[in-house]
Amino acid sequence: MRLRVKTKNAKECQILLPFPDLSVKYGNGYAPALKVAEGQEIPLDVLDPEDVRKSLKVGSLRGYLDNQWIEEFTEEPIIKESPSPISQFITEQMVLAPKIEPAKIVEQSKIEVPLPQSNLPEVVKVVDLLVPIVNEQITDLTLVKTYEEFNKLSHFLKIRYIKDTPNLELLRQISSLTTSSQLKNNINLRLSTLKI
Repeated sequence: MRLRVKTKNAKECQILLPFPDLSVKYGNGYAPALKVAEGQEIPLDVLDPEDVRKSLKVGSLRGYLDNQWIEEFTEEPIIKESPSPISQFITEQMVLAPKIEPAKIVEQSKIEVPLPQSNLPEVVKVVDLLVPIVNEQITDLTLVKTYEEFNKLSHFLKIRYIKDTPNLELLRQISSLTTSSQLKNNINLRLSTLKI
């Protein structure tokens, strides 16, 4: 007799069906309760035959068979092969592209291959029209002389600049223009320590 757990859920949502009255006994005495994933065969050959007989009579195997959670089978389970991943990604251009004839040999050293003609209208390249906006970050703190240059710093460099700069006028300007409360608090702390 061969039994397997019926597959009810999607493959990603598989569950383990517990068999509390059946256990796999190891040589060191450890005997955990059996749990079998959906679609898998129940390993009756590694279980105690007396436990299997009792379970088939009044235990979990009998209950699962009656509720059709497990099934008896005789042949090997059929494993469905998944379709080729390439066949799932057929695009419209692949369907509309004309067939390319095999290459014609003109001379021994030259091969003539006909180029496929596109049936699609010509597409304007928008990429050429875009101009990338480059926002170079400043990493040298000695180059910061204005609020705009301060904004080009990363957050951590802004905090370091506030901590290290002797330029009180720029710190006051940054404090009045920035919206970051953290930067304002750091500037106020720095200004209060410099006044002392």
